[in-house]
Amino acid sequence: MKKLLPNFRKTFLIVGFTFIVLPMGLFTKGLMLSMADFKVPEPILNSSHYFDAILWVYVHMMVIGLLILAIGYSIEELNKQKWIAILLLLVTSFYTYLDFRSADWVFGNALYKGESSIVPAMISLLVNLLFFQLVISLFINAKSTKVNNNGNN
Repeated sequence: MKKLLPNFRKTFLIVGFTFIVLPMGLFTKGLMLSMADFKVPEPILNSSHYFDAILWVYVHMMVIGLLILAIGYSIEELNKQKWIAILLLLVTSFYTYLDFRSADWVFGNALYKGESSIVPAMISLLVNLLFFQLVISLFINAKSTKVNNNGNN
């Protein structure tokens, strides 16, 4: 099972590249065409303010992806890996809440309409599961390392 689940670096690479590739797909298709799939009303889609806000959101997502990649490559100390993984689990959990809240489903407010509105929330949930398994794994590794270093514990 240990080989099946990604370690710190692989988890951060998966999440980082996901946060970069997904917005690139939206940019390629066109931001307003992509948002039209979520049945955003025409007057809003035509608003330069909405375009600017959506552009900022997806550029920001790509920057976060780059930062997650950099963290995945640079943090090697187990204690620091544990705390950054917890922090990102908490942050992405809040993003997941926001995605589910705005989706068109029984527990959402259907700000974005259609079956595809749940897709961002499901992607967020998978990211959270990656970080959750990583946190568990890192704390188990830290405990076993501590036991091995102490000898008898």
